[in-house]
Amino acid sequence: MSIDIRQISKTFGPFAALKSVNLHVASGELVALLGPSGSGKTTLLRIIAGLEVADAGSGTILFHGEDMAARRVAERRVGFVFQHYALFRHMTVFENVAFGLRVRPRVLRPPRSEIRDRVHDLLRLVQLDWLADRYPSQLSGGQRQRVALARALAVEPQVLLLDEPFGALDAKVRQELRRWLRRLHDEIHLTSVFVTHDQEEALEVSDRVVVMNEGRIEQIGTPEEVFHQPANEFVMNFLGNVNVFQGRAEDGRFFFGPLEVASVDPDRAAATDARAFIRPHELELEVEATGRPAFPATVQHINAAGGHVKIELLSDTGQHVFVELPHHRYRELDLYRGRTVFVSPRSIKVFVDDYSI
Repeated sequence: MSIDIRQISKTFGPFAALKSVNLHVASGELVALLGPSGSGKTTLLRIIAGLEVADAGSGTILFHGEDMAARRVAERRVGFVFQHYALFRHMTVFENVAFGLRVRPRVLRPPRSEIRDRVHDLLRLVQLDWLADRYPSQLSGGQRQRVALARALAVEPQVLLLDEPFGALDAKVRQELRRWLRRLHDEIHLTSVFVTHDQEEALEVSDRVVVMNEGRIEQIGTPEEVFHQPANEFVMNFLGNVNVFQGRAEDGRFFFGPLEVASVDPDRAAATDARAFIRPHELELEVEATGRPAFPATVQHINAAGGHVKIELLSDTGQHVFVELPHHRYRELDLYRGRTVFVSPRSIKVFVDDYSI
């Protein structure tokens, strides 16, 4: 079931939550709406579900080419998973999952035996069949979220929508559940859209990422595309940690501090202010000058916990610079606080007036 969003706008009083948004979600695709608070991602999700209505005359929402404007929420056959589970506390796990089937009009309601079989199948799918008789209060946060997902799937939705589905969980459980969601999606291939402000979550789980900001879509692409080929400064800044260096672009080169880098459009001859963005893992350190373009800096702090060593430096110009190194490289360099090092970029992204060059 494909989704087409065409020229959708939404205002709340003077605030424009969405500004002429266009998006196509292919059938069977898992798409992440990623952005900071207030970017419009949850509003867009709710309009797809029919829980919010777009501004009159602003555009259309199509499911497989069919206009949904006149369709009520129940008629859209959308499964919705909320951040805070929204389970019925007085019902068992089995009853929660069966709820959507049991409240259907009598002519559409499946027989009891069919409801029972479908609920048990779904609980096995989300690996919770052994908890069918438990109540929500007897479950962990991760288990409750999987029950909420099973309940959304019980009504056989055309589209699955998830609003910050793991936002209320601790980091380790969140990581486990997002991997589980990716495996589940690969098994059922249900067209799915989920909202998150967690960059790592969006990049790990989705087929494509839609980066939103201030009611607009900044970039749409695969996780690899939006991370390695950001469309503008906002996307570059939002996706992961980054060092920003102020400088100038002139005659096809970029100058910042003592460095000169040939990564600028050669057609831009006139000097203009520019900014270079370099991710921490794209900076190399040496303890002696090697002849490569580099600038000196002093080690301020070292955090060796985790998969990479995180190092904070202070350059001679007074700028704080953040570097990530593999552990073996950190040991080779014999770094310590106060040591002078030479910093050189392996990769650099330059922007002039928010235009990547």
